[in-house]
This record gives sequence, structure tokens and C-alpha cells, in this order.
Amino acid sequence: MHLHHLGEIDSVADAAILTGDPDRVPPLAAHLGKVTGQWQRRGYVVAETEFEGRPLLVCSTGIGGPSTAIAVEELAQLGVGRFVRVGTCGSIQRHINAGHVVISTGCVRDEGASHQYLPAEYPAVPDFGLLRAIVGAAEESGFKHFVGRTHCKDAYYAEKPEGFPLAEYWRGRWAGLRAAGVLATEMEAAVLFALADVRSLRAAALFVATDDTLSAEQTFAALGAAAVAAARGLFAEDEAESRS
Repeated sequence: MHLHHLGEIDSVADAAILTGDPDRVPPLAAHLGKVTGQWQRRGYVVAETEFEGRPLLVCSTGIGGPSTAIAVEELAQLGVGRFVRVGTCGSIQRHINAGHVVISTGCVRDEGASHQYLPAEYPAVPDFGLLRAIVGAAEESGFKHFVGRTHCKDAYYAEKPEGFPLAEYWRGRWAGLRAAGVLATEMEAAVLFALADVRSLRAAALFVATDDTLSAEQTFAALGAAAVAAARGLFAEDEAESRS
């Protein structure tokens, strides 16, 4: 099928893992199983892999909500109905360290793209069944993870607002988010959750907390473990039905 931005993709997969960096797509797909196809167009990279015998797409979204929305909209046109974002985040809480995984139960919508789909007062939350399955897979895997609310933004460097005209506002904003128990900040999950609601899709998200102390190898190892948990969550209901 030819998609306007993603291009010509030949796949029967109905589930996808989304990750921001296009360079992560081929190794993540290979980590999950046998790669059976790969496509690239306009900065997007899509790979099909076989996860435990089932077709699964791994797709880059780029950075931020607008490009994420395009990827999800077009994969939905292809027939994909289940999505999990596996990416990185910045920790807001002091007990969440680099390498820990954060599983989002909903987003503070501090960005713009999700507001094109849903009004500001509407919550951006993941599909409960998919969230529950991913939490279960993470518990079985045994890696350190935290489950709770996350924050989504457009301006990456607003985390360090020194020199901004609104620096004082942003320092207060981050302190308020920390005090409210928000776990981490990233840039794509809010529009994923909002779009999934509007298009009757199912979506969830989990992130690896990173900082300058985490090497590229350590980051990928944590992303790989998170991607396996995501894939198991995506197919958990299929497995339950096959056993019944």
C-alpha cells in the first residue's frame, strides 16, 4: 500500500512499536526477531519483524508530536490498530535514574499536537488492557520500572530554561510537576494517546530514562528490554485467546 509520507509498505502486521530515532529501527527490529522487510521515505524508517512468529512493525516517528501523528495516521490506514511507543525520557523524580523504565498511565498535555485532536480538558491516557499487559510483561522481565503519569512537551530545551524570557515560569512548572508526582517528560505520547482515542486505536507507551551518564550501548540494552515487554503486551490478548 502506498502511504503519503511513509511510502510503499507491504505488510499485514496489525501492531507496531514506535520509536523516535530512525537509526534505532533496524537494530530494534532485529532484536525482536527475524526482519522480513524494511522501507524508508522522508526521514521515516519502517521495518517488519517476526516476533515469536507474528508480524510486527517497528517505525520511527522523528521528534515530537506532528511527525508522530503522521506515522500513526498512516500506519492506521495500513491496518495497524495497536501501537506502543518505546523511547527515551527525562526523569522528573529523583528516585528514577538513568536506565530505569517509565510506563505512562497518562500525559500532562503540555504540547500542541494533541490539541488538534481533542480539547484541552480531555485526558490523554493509554488503552487500559494494553497498559495492563505491558506492566505484566515488565514485571515478568524483572527490569526496574515505574508506572505513573508523565509529561509531554514540544520544547526539548525547556527542561533547562536559563536565559528564556519565561525561565522563572518554567522553573516553577518543573517544580510543580515534580510535586504532583509526575514521573518523567518526553515529546510524543500525548498525541499518540489522543489520536488513538479519536481513531478507535489502542495505544500505550514506555520510556527509558536517560542522561549523560548512560552510554549508547546501555541505552539500547534498556530500549531492547522495553521493546520486548511492549511486544509481549501487544500480543498478550492473542495468546490468551489461543489458549482458551
